[in-house]
Amino acid sequence: MIATVKALARQQIIDLLRETLSALPAVRAAWLGGSDASGRTDRYSDIDIQALVADEAVAMVFTAVTNALATLAPIDRQYRLPEPTWHGHSQTLYRLQNVPPWLLVDLVLMKESSPPEKRFLEMERHGRQVILFDREGVIQPPPFDRESHQAAMRDRLADLVARFDLFHNFVDKVIRRGDVVEATTIYQGQTIRPLIELLRMRYCPDRYDFGPRYLDRDLPADIHEQLKQLMLYRDLDELQRHQAAAVALFWQVHDEIQRDGL
Repeated sequence: MIATVKALARQQIIDLLRETLSALPAVRAAWLGGSDASGRTDRYSDIDIQALVADEAVAMVFTAVTNALATLAPIDRQYRLPEPTWHGHSQTLYRLQNVPPWLLVDLVLMKESSPPEKRFLEMERHGRQVILFDREGVIQPPPFDRESHQAAMRDRLADLVARFDLFHNFVDKVIRRGDVVEATTIYQGQTIRPLIELLRMRYCPDRYDFGPRYLDRDLPADIHEQLKQLMLYRDLDELQRHQAAAVALFWQVHDEIQRDGL
């Protein structure tokens, strides 16, 4: 029998996932990441759940979870990411009917053979995971390899600066053409996105590659407010002023990073 939709809540889904996964011997452990790990869960949060499974059991576990979720509510949409995924694990997203559309179940299955450093467990980057169960104590945050992280960030900084120097001028070109749609798109892609990444390198280097997520926490309040203002404009004239300010801020932050010896 399908559960009453009105009674379906986020915790109810989590409880079902814990019960379903813990009943499968092939699943060694399961935990919540995302907003649960970072302590930022609210009524708009989805469910980021990871499980460590026997290598040969991935398909079986997905089937078991699919069948279990269908007992709560009909599955409106199910999407399995094509493999290999960018992170190397198997991932399926589920959306149930008659629940808020943002209340997705984002299930990542990690094979036992996967390296521990590839499991998104570093607290410095991913927060403190909420363990649903762990049969043998295998979920242990690995030491954060800061030296390798810093080296990767330095390589990324060199590429980021080279690309920014080449492409941010495209915003001014399209503004002069009077194309609002293209100017807005290029401004976001070639000015704002690189600026966000650079600000992260300056103020939150452990998560320099997290994009716009958690910026209100990871940036100083005044810098976050400055960035917010650069995102808002009424017309191309104001966009042109914001573009100039954003470019100036990029080079200012770049100089600060260089001064601090990244």
